[in-house]
Amino acid sequence: MQQEHVFYSGVRPEEGQRRFVLAGLDGLRAIAVSLVLVYHFWPQVLPGGLIGVDIFFVISGYLITALLLREGAYTGKMDIVAFWVRRIRRLIPAVAVLTLTITPIAFFIGGDILVGIGRQLLGAFTYSSNWLSIAAGNDYFAQTSPELLTNFWSLAVEEQFYFFWPVVLVFACIFLRQWWQRALVPASLGALSLLLATILVAVGANFARIYYGTDTHLFGLMLGVLLALLIPWSMYPPIDARLYPHVGYGNGLLGFARALAGWLSLPAIVLLAMHLNERNQALLMPWGLLAGSVLGLGVVQALLPDTRSPLAIALRKVLSFAPLVWLGRRSYGIYLWHWPLAVIAHYLLGPDYGTVTRVVLVLLTLVLAGLSYMYVETPVRRLGFRGALSEWVNAMFGRSKALPLTAAFLLLIGCVGTVFAVRTAPEMTQAQQLVAEGEAKARQLQEQQAKEAEEAKKKAAAEESAQPSPTASPTPTVKPNTVTVIGDSVALASAGQLEQKLPQASIDAEVSRQFSTADGLLQNKLDQGVLGDTVVISLATNSTLTPEMVDDVMSKTKELGVKNVVMVTGQAPANLEWVATSNRVIQDAATRYPNLTVADWAAASAGKPQLLASDGVHPNEQGATLYAATVAQAVKTAQAK
Repeated sequence: MQQEHVFYSGVRPEEGQRRFVLAGLDGLRAIAVSLVLVYHFWPQVLPGGLIGVDIFFVISGYLITALLLREGAYTGKMDIVAFWVRRIRRLIPAVAVLTLTITPIAFFIGGDILVGIGRQLLGAFTYSSNWLSIAAGNDYFAQTSPELLTNFWSLAVEEQFYFFWPVVLVFACIFLRQWWQRALVPASLGALSLLLATILVAVGANFARIYYGTDTHLFGLMLGVLLALLIPWSMYPPIDARLYPHVGYGNGLLGFARALAGWLSLPAIVLLAMHLNERNQALLMPWGLLAGSVLGLGVVQALLPDTRSPLAIALRKVLSFAPLVWLGRRSYGIYLWHWPLAVIAHYLLGPDYGTVTRVVLVLLTLVLAGLSYMYVETPVRRLGFRGALSEWVNAMFGRSKALPLTAAFLLLIGCVGTVFAVRTAPEMTQAQQLVAEGEAKARQLQEQQAKEAEEAKKKAAAEESAQPSPTASPTPTVKPNTVTVIGDSVALASAGQLEQKLPQASIDAEVSRQFSTADGLLQNKLDQGVLGDTVVISLATNSTLTPEMVDDVMSKTKELGVKNVVMVTGQAPANLEWVATSNRVIQDAATRYPNLTVADWAAASAGKPQLLASDGVHPNEQGATLYAATVAQAVKTAQAK
């Protein structure tokens, strides 16, 4: 029948296993979610564990397409509205329970954890978190002041895929009759996604835009789609195994190669997660994530039913190990719960909460995900919203009359707490507020110093005009007995206190400034005639310093005539491991350069979280006073040499 021809190829529906379940896929889900958990709780172990999200994308792209193709083969149509309803049943209940539980807890904690909560809730329920985060400028502060629902960005990407792809697939099946023509659609979309991501990286676009964007992160989903279209009957394979040689690509040498690729992809995924690093953004996006997607695809294709070699069967058995299946089936809830719990711990206990706490959080995540799967996700998926509600009410009334009242009370608390959380959320985190105040103070100081410089310039011009004959303009030199501070947001947050401790200092600080900019800034200061003979460099927070970088700056200061250099160490949580590396480089350099003095802010603030904002990086008012005193003492020591 022509209608049937549109939707299936290779295996007639009456020949296929209508209720086929792909063995091993839950095991791969378990591995993917485990990578994400380790990445978030122990980033130093798996710095590239974020590829777990991309493996999920591959699985989703394959599974959604394969299931729609199976529906088309058996019914002659793809009911897109029914598909969307099934997705809502699968996704929304767990989100509702999580948000109505977590948001009131965040309200009682208060402060930084509530910043942007209204936008985050809107994004969670409309599956637009990724684009709302991009629009909000999810930038530098997101590293050290994590948002409660940041992990919803990937759910938003998937849900947007669920919205548009079934429509595209239906039209592709209707108008493109050959399998290779249909395969060109995901291949083209994936290639365009990679091209766009590469261009945006090349032009230096905001990394959040590149990473969060659906358009720039579509390639993993399209790889999964491509696999489903290449073997369109993979979710309704032949009942009679003797048909496989006629319809599949998984027998003989090719089948062995596919199975071997699946086995090799598993350890390769772990190795990639161990060596990929989010700080190398040009490599990570898109090529590192593409590599993770390809390895995920390597495992999925080996699980498909047409691969009949003993190696493939063994792989399915390994990935069907009961604990892996348990984790895989609950991977959605695990992914939902683990991040908000980690954020709550961050704001309650500080960014460096210990290993025991992390283990407890993982166990709590598994418990909550298990309860969500058993009592929320499965009933709604099986019975629908109305049926599940009826089952819950009957179960509660059957056990105790107090249970419905308790449930209603908890629901009321959740709703009220959520409303109050949104209404009372501060506009900025404590760190952002401190930096904003520092920017205002630094701007005031710069305007004052600019005014003084202009007056001095006018006075010099008047004296020069009184000369009987013109003289050549003098070569710019450093200003003796003055201090120039070049810093990042830490120095910016301490601008007022620095001005008190170093009243003659010129302060130039900027958010996210990196050490590599120091050379150019020093030259500009000299050209403007405002470079002091003592220079303070506070740029250890935003990038990894190397001995060569320090050598370049010291060479530049010598060239410009700077007498004394003070470098400030950085304070940061352990997950910002590059700060500790930069501090060691600064300390080592001080042993090689007699005119280099260390202002050891890291040591001065160590073990004193009360001096820092909730991000563990920026000093609060009390901490800024100590920061300024530490810098001032180092300046005094340097000038006395």
